[in-house]
Amino acid sequence: MDAIMLALVAVLLANADGRTGRLLSQLMAARGDRRAVVAIAFAAFIANATIAAVAGTAANRMIGQGIVALLLAFALLGAAVALVWRGRLGPAIQSLEEAPLPSLAARLFLAQLGDRSHFLIGALAATSGAGLWAAAGGLIGWTLSLVPFLAFGAALADQAAARIARLMSAAILTLWGLNAAMRAFGL
Repeated sequence: MDAIMLALVAVLLANADGRTGRLLSQLMAARGDRRAVVAIAFAAFIANATIAAVAGTAANRMIGQGIVALLLAFALLGAAVALVWRGRLGPAIQSLEEAPLPSLAARLFLAQLGDRSHFLIGALAATSGAGLWAAAGGLIGWTLSLVPFLAFGAALADQAAARIARLMSAAILTLWGLNAAMRAFGL
């Protein structure tokens, strides 16, 4: 049960930059098939989270806990770096505005493949062995990170408060990652 809460917090913090929320908000504004776009985005996340959870559960059985702790530290620190990275991460909105639904589904699935959220889900599943709980927590955290951007629009990411939240999230993930790395080395 710890996996669900850890994944919820980790994925919520990792998505504090609003990259996915901004993309989904812009897609919903640009396309007429809003329900289908939301369903495709959630299906793509769930499919990728399931893949990450299965891989993490398999890793839990195959590799030692010290290596798994390093994997978690790497996932947390990688998510922190992604939060402060300047520049565009993810697909361009212009290429998705007119895409047919099957193409949109494939592109959203591939855009999320190996995303920081799914890497965190896989690492947390590897530490606990509870892959489906980690995937469920990740889905809840991802959904909570979308809500402000879907409610207030993509321009929310450019506000000063959003930048502060992003930097605070990066700081928390960095501290959490350093703690996990030190525990992996027995410090």
